[in-house]
Amino acid sequence: MNNIFSIYTSLTSQFSTRKAFYFTVLASFLSFTITSRTYDFQELNDEEIYNKKISNAQGSALDDFTLNIAKSFLNRPYKAHTLDINSSEKLVVNLRDFDCSTFVESCIAMGLTYRKNETSFDKFKYYLKRLRYYNKGSIKGYESRIHYFSDWLYTHSQDGLLEDITPKMGGIPWKKNINFMSTHWNKYPFSTNTSLQEKIQKIEEKINGQNFSYIPKNQIKSIENQFLNGDIIGITSNIDGLDIAHEGFAIRLHDKRVYLLHASSDFKRVMVTDKPLVEYLAKNKNQTGIMVARLK
Repeated sequence: MNNIFSIYTSLTSQFSTRKAFYFTVLASFLSFTITSRTYDFQELNDEEIYNKKISNAQGSALDDFTLNIAKSFLNRPYKAHTLDINSSEKLVVNLRDFDCSTFVESCIAMGLTYRKNETSFDKFKYYLKRLRYYNKGSIKGYESRIHYFSDWLYTHSQDGLLEDITPKMGGIPWKKNINFMSTHWNKYPFSTNTSLQEKIQKIEEKINGQNFSYIPKNQIKSIENQFLNGDIIGITSNIDGLDIAHEGFAIRLHDKRVYLLHASSDFKRVMVTDKPLVEYLAKNKNQTGIMVARLK
């Protein structure tokens, strides 16, 4: 997912930069609602950051705890391609800067340690690996990483980590030919490896045989009351071959509306959208609707 989202953002913009002022005001307001302290991340390693975040996080349930973790990363930098820093596939832990998918995965992995009351750093890495790779975290090359959000949602609905609640929220059948990676292979880190490209094509064929639903963006307002804080939102795209363009967490603010807490490639930071989710989607012609997952 890391590469897909990074490449997609070079094709279309998520935000208008003239909204930066309004986000700054909103971020200032939110900073008073976050219970965790601010630390100089450059002086801490990932384990130290993790331990500080966990020790300060609060929440009566898994979704509350996870959302509070996510809020504690507000204003951390956006950074693309963080998972492609090694010559061979291995688990990358980076709690300093994020793209939209690594932000979501890292926060959920922290939340899952809370669910099991096993909040060690090793357990965090275990859940991060489970979330990021097929077969409950078995790393066997680049193709073992789950690259598409829809497949990520399907995989973890099957293994019990998440629930795809899109159908319950009024979603309608969604069918699309997924092939963005294989048809843009020259943009990926192993572009000369044709055998790996063929493996990715087979994964895409598998995804195309799965059943999904989505909620069209013009129908979201009518079901807005069904969202819970911490729901995971994947934004569907009309870009050829691409399933999901972006992802983040649902967060309900003081006006009772649902916003998106996410790592923004345009503002280069973790932030909350300046407008509610409904309005945020309406202004982007490439975004068609959403899929929604809930932690179990």
